[in-house]
Amino acid sequence: MKCVICGSFATNYNEAEQPTCSRHTKEKAKAPKCPVCKHETVLRTGKWGSFWGCRMYPNCVGTIKI
Repeated sequence: MKCVICGSFATNYNEAEQPTCSRHTKEKAKAPKCPVCKHETVLRTGKWGSFWGCRMYPNCVGTIKI
């Protein structure tokens, strides 16, 4: 699993339940905009790890790799 802020190996979770490395446990990652519909994204976990998925799912299937 990768840190949502810097991309290094995540060992902890922050207050928002986002995977983070030990340097970023007190920080909260800002959610990027969906590349398809421009709505906010939420952190999701799938078969191949964590990713940013569109909040409008299933109407929009936009994703961003972490």
